[in-house]
Amino acid sequence: MVEVLLATYNGAKYLEEQLRSILSQTFGDFRILIHDDGSTDGTVGIIKKYTEMYPDKCVFIDDGKTCGSAAKNFFHLIGCASTEYIMFCDQDDVWLPEKIETAYKAMTRIEKKASRDTPALVFANYRIVDEKLNDTHFNERNNQISRYRLDFSHLLVQNYATGCLMMCNRALYSMCGRYDERILMHDWWLALIAGSCGVIRHIPDVVMLYRQHGDNEVGAVDVRSPRYVIDKFFDKKTRDMKYLYLYQAKLFRKRYGDKLKRERAEQLNGFISMYSKPFKVQRAFCLIRGQYLKSDLVRIIGQLWYI
Repeated sequence: MVEVLLATYNGAKYLEEQLRSILSQTFGDFRILIHDDGSTDGTVGIIKKYTEMYPDKCVFIDDGKTCGSAAKNFFHLIGCASTEYIMFCDQDDVWLPEKIETAYKAMTRIEKKASRDTPALVFANYRIVDEKLNDTHFNERNNQISRYRLDFSHLLVQNYATGCLMMCNRALYSMCGRYDERILMHDWWLALIAGSCGVIRHIPDVVMLYRQHGDNEVGAVDVRSPRYVIDKFFDKKTRDMKYLYLYQAKLFRKRYGDKLKRERAEQLNGFISMYSKPFKVQRAFCLIRGQYLKSDLVRIIGQLWYI
């Protein structure tokens, strides 16, 4: 069975459409675990309506806990999961009918070749649409992730696996551990585990409509636009992100260092030790030599500038 983990917060505007799309999947062996993070609109009412209409498919985890962030909410849901496979779901997108089936087939191919004890993650593609689900014809080459680099060294500085496109097996999500503020996002953390201790695969199928609207917490960004480049080079958050990568990497080593093979351990240690180099040219050299680089030229230049 697959459990779809749906984290909600003030999502009444689009939630019903999303739930209907999940309930229309060609793959039938699933249920939806829903946890709300203190919504003040009609979100909880919609959740209760669907749990009454579909008691075998929709489960409302009504425990009164408030998480305060999407990452922490999804970690909470991971702790409630109990099936062989999990998928993550945002409240404002629309799943195409074969989304679960596509991911499940890809996952079982991996497990057949490796084993069910191997931590495994698969993720697919989306199509960017506007608020009314019209195709925006967004040029994917200009997206934040134009090429997928799934080796561990690249994953240390950029997440390539979008949570709402993922499927994880039990061997992977059982390693996730408790939420920590040093974890930048739940999907990035799982990608790091899979990339270092198991298998991570991208499949090219488009399985979801990724709705862009004014309230997106994370949205599609044109990384080649002049405005994006200017904003990034003068944004204090961009300058400070390198330290957030370091803190996440240190936590990762603390939790999984003894589980890593020698090559992965050396990559992780090399990344962490890079920050102790006294001169920028030394840090930049380590960045390039260790292939701790992002997916596009603009971002790589930014890394070298701020390292």
